[in-house]
Amino acid sequence: MMPSPSGIRAVVFDFGGVLITTITNQVGALATTHGVPMTTMLQILLGPHESGQHPWHRAERGELAVAAIQDALQPWADPHGVELRGNEIDALLSGGGYTTIPEMNAKVAQLKRDRYLTGLLTNTFAEFRPTMERDLHFPDFTTVVESFAVGRRKPEPQIYEATRELLGVEHEEILYLDDFAQNIATAQSFGWSTIHVTDPGSDAARIDEFLLTS
Repeated sequence: MMPSPSGIRAVVFDFGGVLITTITNQVGALATTHGVPMTTMLQILLGPHESGQHPWHRAERGELAVAAIQDALQPWADPHGVELRGNEIDALLSGGGYTTIPEMNAKVAQLKRDRYLTGLLTNTFAEFRPTMERDLHFPDFTTVVESFAVGRRKPEPQIYEATRELLGVEHEEILYLDDFAQNIATAQSFGWSTIHVTDPGSDAARIDEFLLTS
């Protein structure tokens, strides 16, 4: 394994907003359609930052089928005075709503060649696995940790511990990239090094900077 001054042995990547463009792009379009702020539509469709019983959260933990999310959303829309049209989840998950980030995906492959351990840690649904396999090169990942398979979702701490165990490293030997602050915060609480991704194309270069200079 390539030595790193930072002591990092494993680099772990989020999926949405890191390896692909963020799902919030589609949320923004739906917010415009309903005439509400982006933050309101995020709360309605994806739930609050903290993990709970929102239907999206339950589906990501494998407790609810994706097809059942839409019918369970209206109670979350009612406090905001929003009447859902019944096609919001289909629009959110429709094909062509996102693109892969070439720089980040190339970085995963490079790290694997350089003999770093690589991980994919993502909140996702069982039904979405075929799409991920189509869009990512799964052999580039030493381990893949999906919320539905673990029964926990970020930022719940158990999924971070599961990731560390599967990688076979110490928490302090992990560098993690995510675009959501709440997910970064839990990783940091375990002692993981982190990169809060705001521009995936340019943030890919920060990985090398971190590994070589930290």
